[in-house]
Amino acid sequence: MRQLTAKGPNQVEWVEVPDPELTSPKAAMLRPVAVGVCDFDRGLVSGRYSTLPFPIALGHEIVAQVVETGAEVKTLRQGQHVILPLHISCGECAPCTGGHTNSCDARKPLSNYGLGAAGGNWGGGMSDLLVVPYADAMAVPMPEGFTPADCAALGCNLVDLHRTMQPHLQAFPDPHVLIVSGHAGNMALYGVVMARALGIRKIDFLDDDERRLQAAASLGATTVRMGQPLRKEGYPIVVDCGADPERLAIALASVAKDGVCTPVWPYPGTAAVPIGQMFRKNVTLITGQPHARAHMDPVLRLMAKHGFGSKSIPVEVLPWDSADQLFGRGEVKRIFVRDSLP
Repeated sequence: MRQLTAKGPNQVEWVEVPDPELTSPKAAMLRPVAVGVCDFDRGLVSGRYSTLPFPIALGHEIVAQVVETGAEVKTLRQGQHVILPLHISCGECAPCTGGHTNSCDARKPLSNYGLGAAGGNWGGGMSDLLVVPYADAMAVPMPEGFTPADCAALGCNLVDLHRTMQPHLQAFPDPHVLIVSGHAGNMALYGVVMARALGIRKIDFLDDDERRLQAAASLGATTVRMGQPLRKEGYPIVVDCGADPERLAIALASVAKDGVCTPVWPYPGTAAVPIGQMFRKNVTLITGQPHARAHMDPVLRLMAKHGFGSKSIPVEVLPWDSADQLFGRGEVKRIFVRDSLP
């Protein structure tokens, strides 16, 4: 089968690899039909994020069609379109049943699609075929009224932004939210969309990129340019999409008393943390990947209620076969669709 593979920085090619096999009665064989390019994918392809070994089978924002199911799979049928979370989870262990699906005991840490050997070599969405090992637990049927392109960002970007805000709304019922944009700028724009869907009325969007600032304003955020003053009393909820230690520092310094800051970028190595200031203000810093599968159902309910999706920010929906030239490049969110464009 054909698989889109990053062989090194800015070296993306279609390669021929053996077809995957169903090795478990709980597994299903899928044919990916729409794959979104995460801001992290752009970091991988460009070499900006350089801690993962190549080669890497690309794509972790995946919508796929069911081709074959194992004998114990109960919830899926052949031909059905399903949405996958970015990471592997069994749905049965204590972490999974407790909603901590990215801490699943049934697989090694960091078991993700689209991360190569460091992610367990589970393959990538930009492939002719893909196995989901725990099909009933992981694969979510695509709701009626949505296209694969609408749902491509659900299993990563949209659930990630949901976890940065929704769990804190009980403590902060009418929060003023700050979204620090930057290299993960498309995720920052999804943050505005998610905040609005969650009923958050006050959203400040910090960036120095004119295109993203204009897009954020059109989505309903108040834009603040880098260097301009931020809210003096701080923000109870801060989302760091800067993907840069200097912007992380700004995010942490902008948290209000008893507030929370969640970076969406997997910072490699170390970064300076103003621990003294954070201690005095009782600031909480949350790191790590989202528990994606646990957030997919509530995000789907929000999508159905408010009519948003992967294409609610500026996107380019592109033909599947162009991915070797275009995947991971450019600044605008890209979604690659097999067979036909929506």
